[in-house]
Amino acid sequence: MTAAFPILETDRLILRAPGPADEAAIVEFLRSDRAEFYGGPMDLGTAWGKLAAYAGQWMLRGYGMFAAVEKSTGQTIGMAGPYHPAHFPQPEMSWLVTAAEHEGKGLAHEACRAVLQHLFCDLNWPHVVSYIDRSNARSRMLADRLGARIAPELSAPIENCDTYRHLPSEGA
Repeated sequence: MTAAFPILETDRLILRAPGPADEAAIVEFLRSDRAEFYGGPMDLGTAWGKLAAYAGQWMLRGYGMFAAVEKSTGQTIGMAGPYHPAHFPQPEMSWLVTAAEHEGKGLAHEACRAVLQHLFCDLNWPHVVSYIDRSNARSRMLADRLGARIAPELSAPIENCDTYRHLPSEGA
């Protein structure tokens, strides 16, 4: 099976489907305390399985989370994009930053804006949601900065999460 997946580019990032070059950074993130809002920290097998699910979603659904690679260093600094496992009623716009050294630079915002523009302008999605843990202050701030708003009428399939709705006029 082969497929061509989109590659997005921003001033500082290349966004592409995850692959072998991203394995170490993403698995290390998932095995760390930083992954508390992603079900972590995970053991090696579970973390690798989660990465495989991120990569495999591209084949199964034709879209997925993009690996975010910093142009200047070639480092995988995070992921951003729609995550849509079978138990989610709709795709969730998700993001993660692999290491603290990549935080506070606006990279997650830059990646998310590019992905939202792709979803709304190229794929014509009418909206997308994010399920954000009520304790995850950084993600809540990023959702606000992206223009997303809490949608109390939409339940979240993850315990202790609010559902944020991103709309084209706000996210792209």
